[in-house]
Amino acid sequence: MGMRENVIKILKDSLEMYKLEDDASIKFSPKEKVTYVDYLVSKKSKVEKLIADLDEFFGVNYIPNQKRSPLPKLVGKTTRIKVGEKPPKSIVNFRSYTKSGKLPTEIQEWGSTFIFEMVLRKNKDFSKSKEDILNDEDTYNTLRNKIFYNYQDKLDNWIYTYWKQQQQFLAKYKSPNWDEFMYNNDSFVEFFSKYITDKNTGIYTAVTKTGEKKRIKKYTEWNPADIYAAKNMKGIKEELDIIFRTEKKKVKGAPLSRLNNYLIDLLNKKELVGISLKQIKDNAPAVLELRNTKTTYKDPHIEDKNFKMNDIKFKIDNVHLGSTVSTYIKFGTSFGIDVRSSSSGFENLVFATQISGAAAQGGNAPVAFVNELMREKNANQINFINDHNQYPETALEFVSKTSTYSIKDYLMWFKFVKKYFTNPPTEKKFIEHISDLYRKGKVSGGAPAAQTKLMMLHFFYDTLRFHDKNKEFWLTMLYLGMKVGERYAPHAKIY
Repeated sequence: MGMRENVIKILKDSLEMYKLEDDASIKFSPKEKVTYVDYLVSKKSKVEKLIADLDEFFGVNYIPNQKRSPLPKLVGKTTRIKVGEKPPKSIVNFRSYTKSGKLPTEIQEWGSTFIFEMVLRKNKDFSKSKEDILNDEDTYNTLRNKIFYNYQDKLDNWIYTYWKQQQQFLAKYKSPNWDEFMYNNDSFVEFFSKYITDKNTGIYTAVTKTGEKKRIKKYTEWNPADIYAAKNMKGIKEELDIIFRTEKKKVKGAPLSRLNNYLIDLLNKKELVGISLKQIKDNAPAVLELRNTKTTYKDPHIEDKNFKMNDIKFKIDNVHLGSTVSTYIKFGTSFGIDVRSSSSGFENLVFATQISGAAAQGGNAPVAFVNELMREKNANQINFINDHNQYPETALEFVSKTSTYSIKDYLMWFKFVKKYFTNPPTEKKFIEHISDLYRKGKVSGGAPAAQTKLMMLHFFYDTLRFHDKNKEFWLTMLYLGMKVGERYAPHAKIY
């Protein structure tokens, strides 16, 4: 074996000896000229033993005419050492990382933007496998040290996703003419968001008889795109500025139909592509599909199922069981909506669409749109508003009339909804269960779970009363979560 192979063997043996396999790993540069040891920063003292072992066998940072070179210490994010006394010496880079909590969405998306930039504008070739990204020293180090930074332990879980995303995009949109990929302040997401939140512009879906504009309140209610690929970004922004600021009768703000039609035209011409990104499980296939482009206002995967009302099942026993804060609306075995909230704090309900067997959820239905859907035909009879402040936070509030609703209301909802439970408890048992959860308090998660169960009970009471046989109502809610329909912006979804 050569020097490099012997070095790697000693490193692997040392990792095993010091029980570092879960906290340190060995990687290689392109053409395997440099060996990397990525280690959890809290294990630095143990990892320095690897350097001592290399020094014992081969010598480290050898200086001629000196009996023994001083052992290097692991300082900063990267420590570079030379192994061996004579050329060619083996280079080993020790790179530290830190463990973290949940990876923020903005870091995931920033990573995607960076990889697209590398491939489409810097001519990086990541065509063969995810190892192309891992072995590209500049790319991987930028992802690791600049983008993921304090979340470096999460990076390797995203490499496959990044590889698949660029692969799918290249297959349809390879071009040397894309502008620089922007994220955060200069991105199209921020550009649109500023217009939407500006009281003098915004996007409006309709104008009432009194002249009041019905507005989109935030970017995610309209557009699922996380990042954008653009050609002639300056010219597109100038045209969008015209759409937002000038209209007939000098009404400022962009009509939804005009804005979406303009974006559809740009998408068809491959000049502006909004991209919705989802994490992809390792070794799973990936696809790119265009959504909301006039001919694709429906999801073909949903439509192909030709769901009947008998295919739609309400799995809502968690309203009265345990402390679980999820209930489900199932569309056969393929799709679902998870109506849920939090057990760690007092929060509103979320309507999260799910794709069975897929690597990612479909997305959350905008709360405002769900409220609007519920009130399309029975507005005067619907009381549910997705606002947790209307529901009790303590056992005392639950049994007294100190919130919007009372025990009388909860029992009314329960009496109607219980026929959808598999084994419904008595009214007394239900009230006792909710009371017990509230008494556990907020810290234990009991009180937030109790509040969530009351909110879910109210939601299903107000929807099932009028829509238990209405297939279109539930399919529309599913589409709201999938961000498919005329009210949503055109985009390419990679999942």
